[in-house]
Amino acid sequence: MSFGLVTPILAIFIKDGLTGGNAFAAGISISVALIVKSLLEIPFGKIEDHHSKKRYLLMGTFIISFVPLGYFFINHVYQLYMVQFVYGIGAAMAFPAFGALFLRYLNRGKEAYEWSVYGTIVGLGSAITAFLGGLVVQKFNFDTLFLVTFIVSFIGACVLFAIPVEHLKPLKKKS
Repeated sequence: MSFGLVTPILAIFIKDGLTGGNAFAAGISISVALIVKSLLEIPFGKIEDHHSKKRYLLMGTFIISFVPLGYFFINHVYQLYMVQFVYGIGAAMAFPAFGALFLRYLNRGKEAYEWSVYGTIVGLGSAITAFLGGLVVQKFNFDTLFLVTFIVSFIGACVLFAIPVEHLKPLKKKS
């Protein structure tokens, strides 16, 4: 949820903080990340069905955690597009593994409710972090926000090491 700190105000950073930054560049940057994610997510999902989901969840999440650090160092929209490209790769790796893990532990007959709990937590977390992200930039600056987001994301990625590997192995097919 640490990306909720950045996402709502990223366009302001792009417009005001990057050479070549404007509303169109902000749209392109989001499109780059989403296109890369969309093109790679199915291939990674197929791979993850037969290999360690933990490996891909960790790799993808760590890649994503370094994206705010990329924002910290860039000064031109072309560099932003490269960072967003990397973000798309990380998301394509992490999201199928996360989804598979979440689905594995849904209780039969309570799937809709449990998805709604997840959606509510993500929504509330995003609302709180959007507020805090705006506050941090208002009181400090974007560099502070990017460093805080990197640290929180990196710590969150490290927590994934605690997931036992057996929880992420492919399920055996029923015969």
